[in-house]
Amino acid sequence: MANMKRLEKRLENVEKWLKDFEKGTGPAQTMDNMNFLVSQTRMIGEQMQNIQKQNMELQEILQNNGNMLQEFLEEQDTVLAWQAFVTKKNEEHNNALQESETESLDAQEQAEDGEEMGEGDA
Repeated sequence: MANMKRLEKRLENVEKWLKDFEKGTGPAQTMDNMNFLVSQTRMIGEQMQNIQKQNMELQEILQNNGNMLQEFLEEQDTVLAWQAFVTKKNEEHNNALQESETESLDAQEQAEDGEEMGEGDA
């Protein structure tokens, strides 16, 4: 008898849940969902425009800085020293990349059957 009452209570809960679910469906809910999606799309579009604007501003700043650096180097007559410095840095960078490509990694030892892993092994 107790099982039957529990089953009836569960069935009532399921029916209540189903009625609540049905209230949230239909044309009105679909329009609400569409409005939400449209507003989210607009917001993302605005964010993308802001990011593009910031990117353009940063590119302009970098261009201006490059022009000022070039002008300064020409005025100070240090263009050749700057080019030598840049060449040296590029070579160091390329050498570092080549060294990292040729390094090998040691294989980790695997625990044999019956061996437990220690705290530091995990």
